[in-house]
Order: sequence, then C-alpha cells, then structure tokens
Amino acid sequence: MGNQQKGRETKTWELDEISNLVGIPRYQLEKIYNDFRRVSKNYLLDKTEFRRIYKDLKSYSPNSSDYAHLSNYEINRRNNAMADRIFKTFDRDNTGRLTFNEFISAYILLQSAISPERRLQYLFQQYSQGDGYLTPIMGRRMIENMSDLYGVNTDCQQVMKSLEGSSGFQNGHIPQAALTNYFLNDPAYAAAFCNGVQVPLPPPSPQF
Repeated sequence: MGNQQKGRETKTWELDEISNLVGIPRYQLEKIYNDFRRVSKNYLLDKTEFRRIYKDLKSYSPNSSDYAHLSNYEINRRNNAMADRIFKTFDRDNTGRLTFNEFISAYILLQSAISPERRLQYLFQQYSQGDGYLTPIMGRRMIENMSDLYGVNTDCQQVMKSLEGSSGFQNGHIPQAALTNYFLNDPAYAAAFCNGVQVPLPPPSPQF
C-alpha cells in the first residue's frame, strides 16, 4: 500500500462503502475521518500527526478498555509504540506520509470486534484492482504488511510458492479466496487476529 499518490478528499460514498463492508457505524467512521482531516495536512499524515490521531482514536476504540488500569504516562507510551509500529508498516515506500486509505486500513485490521474475514476482505480490496485477484507484486506486499503489523515471521517466497497450487490461481495472479484461507488457517495469523498486535515497548523515560 504505497504512498506514491497525493493525499485527496475521501468521498461520502467511500465512507458508506467502508461502513457497509466492515460494519463500523457510519457516525463513528465520520468522526474518524473528521479527526483525520483536522490533524492532517493536504490529507496526509506524518508520523507526529499520526501519533496524535491514534491517541484520539483509542478513546472510542472497542479495545480502549485494555488500558483502563494504566497510568496516563504508560498509556501514552503504549499508544506511541503502537502508532509507530502501524506507521512503519503502512509507509512501505518511506515517504513519511499516510493517506486516509492507508490509515483506515490499519485501524480496521486492529479492531478485534470486526471479524477476521471482514478485515481481510477490506484489505484485499485495497491491494486488488477489483477483479478478485492480486498480482504477484501486490500479493507479496500484502503478505509483508501483515507480517510486519502482526509480528509474524513469514517466508514470503515460500507462501507465494504454496499459493501457486491454489484453485483459481491464474498466470501468477492470486485469487482472494486462496489468500484469505492462508491467513485464516495459519496458526500464527489466526492467533494474531484474536490477540491483537504485541508491540515491544521502548524503555520508560527517566521520571524526575
């Protein structure tokens, strides 16, 4: 999900489509997008801006109760570590910017309240050309992004080779069903969908 394109406004029908596909309530999605617009410059987020919006999003995320027992300092430290992990994963071209599509893709992947099938269906659409297939380049990129985000040690070349024997595989193009089945049936990814992202935290700053 490279960031070669310029930032742009997300249309109302696109927000409707996201809401219908993954089940995020429309009013909540509108708030997420308004926060994105408020913080971003030209519909693009740099790393510092992304940290700010991620902190805001946690306040109405289904997973927000996970941090209820922590101090504000510890919450900020965990939020920043998670935000940096997400940013690095989806800024694969190292442009230092994320579009709204890249941002919302990361947000959807991290929501345990959304079924793995729906999360994968949405992500697949971001990598494909709408024909139900991924090119070898985009298939490899999707696998690499999932591996980076969830911290799963994946041999991408081996996975691609195993997918070649899948039903519907055509001229190097990977069918959606084959890639979805791979993620859902691989024990490491299946566990990650349920347990979320485990982020190594930086050491605490000295307290004065």
